[in-house]
Amino acid sequence: MQLVSVVLCSYNGIAFIQSQLDSLEAQTYSNIEFICSDNNSDDGTDVVLKNWCAQNPSTRKFISYKEKGLNKNFFNAVQFATGTYVMFCDQDDIWLPEKIELLVKFHEKNKRASMVYCLSQKFHSQIPTSIKRKKITQLEGSNIKKTMLISHTLGHNILIKNEVLKKIPVPNSEDVAYDWWITVSSMCLGHIACLPQVLTYWRQHHYNTTTKINSGLYYKSRILYLKAFLTNSLISDENKNWIIKANNNFKQLRTKQFSFSLFLFLLKNANQIFFYKRKKNIFLKWISFTKWAYRMSKQSFRVDK
Repeated sequence: MQLVSVVLCSYNGIAFIQSQLDSLEAQTYSNIEFICSDNNSDDGTDVVLKNWCAQNPSTRKFISYKEKGLNKNFFNAVQFATGTYVMFCDQDDIWLPEKIELLVKFHEKNKRASMVYCLSQKFHSQIPTSIKRKKITQLEGSNIKKTMLISHTLGHNILIKNEVLKKIPVPNSEDVAYDWWITVSSMCLGHIACLPQVLTYWRQHHYNTTTKINSGLYYKSRILYLKAFLTNSLISDENKNWIIKANNNFKQLRTKQFSFSLFLFLLKNANQIFFYKRKKNIFLKWISFTKWAYRMSKQSFRVDK
């Protein structure tokens, strides 16, 4: 049984941290080490984690990381991971008991995959009592153009081999979240595979980091994301040229209410950008592609949740 390193990063999560820790303790997979890195909390989250790690110091390590930033916190913490596999853990979710076990088995069946991931189900105050089936096509393979404009994976669902993770460059900004960066990098290093099963209950609240990142005018955030990805040394020159074209088109919206060239670019690449749409009728599919390309080409289009 391979060792799995679970990297938990926290910041002021006192309201939810214990529920997450309880779900980690309930895992059916037994060979786990936990690296808990607190990002200078001032609400007592660090105390809870220190005490939890002290209960079993042979498999639990606590780190106090003072420098601000989610990416910096996670990439600093993974340096302490010694497992064959690494997983990422948020402070406010709930992991189903069989999550680690099933993801490890899935990766062992997909040994050539550079990264695998499962699915999440959102919830607010009440933990779900049943699982809803996902009705979209999930991101798989090695074509990074599919996920250059939209992130399709979440850090708390990822399982990656430590040897692959060590090949991924550390992002030099907080503009692109660590999970999106790791997904794109993994696709550059090989291919990714999805276990189409909900194994995480993803808590929704006002302070969600994902909510803060994915908000505001769409074109402004895409410019930031695409610029950040251009610094990733794993991305090929061909894909970087595509990213530059996309970025230049989005930049037109700084002075225009609508960019026709962006609209054409999105339509030209619609089968990749909108791959997740499952409409079987080709006519209805292209109506959907055109509708979304038009929306994304408007200066006023927002992505607030």
